Formats: sequence, structure tokens, C-alpha cells
Amino acid sequence: MFKGETHEIESIERTIQLYEEAFNEWDISKLVRAFHSDSMVYWYIPENDRFYNGLCYRWVEDFIKNQIEQPEVDYFVNVESITQYESVAFARVRFLAYDPRSYRDTTDYLTLMRFDSKWKVVNKSGHTIPLDKEELEQRINGDSNIPYNDSNEIANITKSLEVYAQAFHEWDLEKIKQVFHPSMRLNSVEQNTQKFKNQFRPYAVWKEVLDTHKSDGVKFETEIKQIDQRGTAAVAVMYWKAITPKGIGHTTDFLTLLKVEDNWMIVNKSCHFYFVEN
Repeated sequence: MFKGETHEIESIERTIQLYEEAFNEWDISKLVRAFHSDSMVYWYIPENDRFYNGLCYRWVEDFIKNQIEQPEVDYFVNVESITQYESVAFARVRFLAYDPRSYRDTTDYLTLMRFDSKWKVVNKSGHTIPLDKEELEQRINGDSNIPYNDSNEIANITKSLEVYAQAFHEWDLEKIKQVFHPSMRLNSVEQNTQKFKNQFRPYAVWKEVLDTHKSDGVKFETEIKQIDQRGTAAVAVMYWKAITPKGIGHTTDFLTLLKVEDNWMIVNKSCHFYFVEN
């Protein structure tokens, strides 16, 4: 499924192709072209209850090691879906790793933002399934489809997004704490300067935001536009209309969620915003 402007979708596909080639060739320069220097990775491994987050550029050490050792690894990559709106997008990308050290099927959820006319990955999350060699070969040959959008998980994700909206209807910080992971990041691009903001947002800042909107008399209308889930990872598109005394704010959130200890938590929020004055 591909949603968005055709020329933007094609540009996003070129960025993802660089990502694929970077891993198949151990070419750091292509990784640099595909990922923003401040891009983050968020991952949850349910088998050992491990939550991980950090800069994507920690891969560089692995790249240098693999350039030297040249392990016999092949990545079979398929871009399964892209959703793009203005300066933000997400993509679901399937990586089948033919790696004797660890055969695996990984779904990447990539958040991308546009800088001038170029798209770069700013956040990476996903879900990995370990496989044996025979299972992987079957999947490479197209003999196995991995389901996505489990109805029970979609219902639980929807509840988390509804709690997020309720927090701004009720000015309730506790509801923010219910659905936003403590290490979440907020991403945006200043359109005039193209400056990228990758901001850690502690709960104290959320409280300031809630208090300011409440004192300004802001009213919100929200709509969940799309949810895409596989395993313990998901992305969602959520529209916010902020009705203020000075005009109307329009925000489209691209949210990344991970299922951490059976709770769907938002770990990244990337957004496109514009304001129409009265």
C-alpha cells in the first residue's frame, strides 16, 4: 500500500534503496546518505524483556568490522508500504537476512522526513523473528506471508491513541505517562531553515504544554487516520486540529509505538504542522 504524492514516494524509495545497498555492500557512505545524523533506533525484544534505544550511527562500528571480515550475509529487501503526507512519511520494509550467524525475518518501521527535496530516515523501529535456515529459504522463495494488523493489537493500539487524545481534552498528565515511553523523542523540521529538531521530552515539559494550552483556552479535535502493526512494533497517523483564539493549528502526527511489557507505548512522534490565522 502506497499513499502520497507519486514523486515523493519515488524519492522515499530511493532513500530506502540506499539503506538496502549500504547493508549488502557494507558501504557507510550510503548509510550516511539515507539516515539523518541524529536518527534514532527504538527496539523491544520480548524474549529477554529488553528495551533498546540509541543513535543509529552506532552501526558504524559494525560496518567497519564487516568490511574487514566480509561475512557471507545477503539481505533480501521488500518495501511493503509507504505513507507520506507533506514533509513526513513512514515505510514498512521487510528484511530477510540470510546470515549463517543468525537467520532472521525483520520488519523495519522507518520514519522519514523531508529536508529540502531529500528524504532521510529519522527513526527506526521494528520486529524481528529468528528463523532456521529452511524457514528463511521458504520465505525468500515467497512461500510464507507474515500477517500484520492483528485485530486485538489494533484495538489495544487504538486505546493508547485515544488515551493520548484524552490527555489533551482533560489536561491530564497521568494519561500522557500511560502512553508515552519515558525516553520518547519528538521530531520536527523547521521549514524555513530546514533545521532538524530531535528533542527528548520529559514529563515535566508535557505538563508545561498541557498547562499552556489549558490557560490559552485551546480546544482539540482528533482523528486516527491509519495504524500499521506487525509483532511488537507499529506506526500510526493521527490528525490534530487545535482551535485557538488566534486561529486553527493543523498537526499530522506520525507515531511509532512499541509493545513493552504488554503495553503499547509511543516512542517517537514526528509531525507536520501549519497554522491558519483568523
